[in-house]
Amino acid sequence: MKRCLAISGTFVPANEPMTQLVYKQLRRLPFEMEVCALRYWEEDATVGNRLEQDDHYRNFHVHWVDDYRKVLFSIRNVNLPSALHHMQKYIDTAVSMYDGQEYIYTSSFPCYTVRAGMRIKEKNPAVKWIANFTDPINHSPYKVSDKETYRAYSLPEKIAFRLYCRYYVVDEDEINALENADLLLFICPEQREFMLRQYELYTHRIPVDEIRAKSVIVPLNYVPEWNTLESLRDEAHAGFLLSHYGRVYGLRIIEEFIYAMRMFLDRHPDFPLVFEQYGEFRKSDRKLMEKLSLQDHVRIHEKIPYEACLQKMKASDAVLIFDTILPEDEIQPYLPSKVIEYSLLQKNTLAITTKTSPTWRIMQESGALAASYDRNDILSKLELLCLGSTPSVIHYASTDEEAVQDLLDRIGALND
Repeated sequence: MKRCLAISGTFVPANEPMTQLVYKQLRRLPFEMEVCALRYWEEDATVGNRLEQDDHYRNFHVHWVDDYRKVLFSIRNVNLPSALHHMQKYIDTAVSMYDGQEYIYTSSFPCYTVRAGMRIKEKNPAVKWIANFTDPINHSPYKVSDKETYRAYSLPEKIAFRLYCRYYVVDEDEINALENADLLLFICPEQREFMLRQYELYTHRIPVDEIRAKSVIVPLNYVPEWNTLESLRDEAHAGFLLSHYGRVYGLRIIEEFIYAMRMFLDRHPDFPLVFEQYGEFRKSDRKLMEKLSLQDHVRIHEKIPYEACLQKMKASDAVLIFDTILPEDEIQPYLPSKVIEYSLLQKNTLAITTKTSPTWRIMQESGALAASYDRNDILSKLELLCLGSTPSVIHYASTDEEAVQDLLDRIGALND
């Protein structure tokens, strides 16, 4: 069995979308895996129990370098000198862990995994570098398009954001991976085309077709052995429960949904609509809901563990996707990970999205409800969702084995 050094930032049993994605990409690869990881402070016992029973996990040897909190720098965690020190410690440790493995794997975010991969590749050109991208970095919309959030920052927050972009979300990291890695992994075609467009516009040191030829689409997927949906129970609740899971921040704007909800209740005053949010939520959205007298119809919760999240999804009458909202003439490169759970649970779903988004494409292919970011369109789709009789179910569910088949074929070709 060939060996691979996986430089992933955080790793399971942390229950974060990026760590779950990384493990499901690596789980079926025919490698002995040495993993250079940062310990996440919110480990999920459910995920840990699954790993203990997972035969594939026996091929993973995880070296915990540091605590992720020590490396993290943000506008709420302003500790730059210490964070940079611990970041460099992680990079140096990852480089020192390379001892002749045939493959290395990096996953951005965090971008500094790419810096370690680049150092290893420069010293060892024969190593096969697999670079996974969870989100765009080079001219990311969250860096260049989210002007409203930036304007709302205080001066110290603005400074912290600029430092974050300079040291943590670095365009050159993505460019180095695109140019030097042997295989490039993308979640969906829209993500790939957005990133190649930024490269073509701002760098273009090598032909874009050369980069595209190295690319593999590895869709979001699930582990069948971990599928515990049959254990989920139906829960009695009052009203029509409409729920959303995940952060509402930055370009994931929902003001038009809030106004549409008010319009729906004005039009259907006896309909018992209840909206539940799990995860980060903007203060401005809370204030708008209060201004529109929606308090009796809204419940805001903190993030909950994965198994509890599935249970809440199961109990809901319908679920929501709040997509990143960009101008209609721009490719929207982000695909929310919750589409997998919604699909497996066969939940009626409404996505508020844009026509250039992978979510819009998947909803259209599924015959499910997608609304543009317009309160009147959202209102009409809410009425279909809550009052209609036609299912609005996402059909998007690859197993991890199916998802990595193209990757396995490409790895085989690298060895020929």
